[in-house]
Amino acid sequence: MLRDLQIKLNKPVYTMYKAAADMKTGMGVVIDYVNKTVKFPTAETAENIFIVDKERIPTGVNASRGDMSDYEEEFVTVKAGDFVKIPMPEGGERRATDQFAPTGLTEGVAMAVNTNGKWVKAGSGVKSNFVFAGFFNDNGHELAIIDVINNQVAN
Repeated sequence: MLRDLQIKLNKPVYTMYKAAADMKTGMGVVIDYVNKTVKFPTAETAENIFIVDKERIPTGVNASRGDMSDYEEEFVTVKAGDFVKIPMPEGGERRATDQFAPTGLTEGVAMAVNTNGKWVKAGSGVKSNFVFAGFFNDNGHELAIIDVINNQVAN
């Protein structure tokens, strides 16, 4: 799940890449330019990270439903081969996601993305533009708040 808490409007968003594997919105990915896909990093990194998103458009029988939770499986799951939205994070933005590993997360630590696409406390020496800014209770769902800053920091 991905919540946009503070974002810059009217900026271009990449939509021409497909998911190389099944993933969830809010995960961190890198672009594979050769295969025209997005994939999980091969090693923990905070460089050239994009955040997976998709349009919340119900399909099939769900198209007849009224109100649907943003946490509906159809809205948060991206299947391999599906097109994804991957907005480029910019300094000053703030997002919240449930795709994180809580170990070592304290406010102010640098964050990175592991090989499973989850947001984690960045390892020693990893420079990052992503900073953990606390937890957000989204109606019973715990989300990690990620601030995007202009200058890289390390733990």
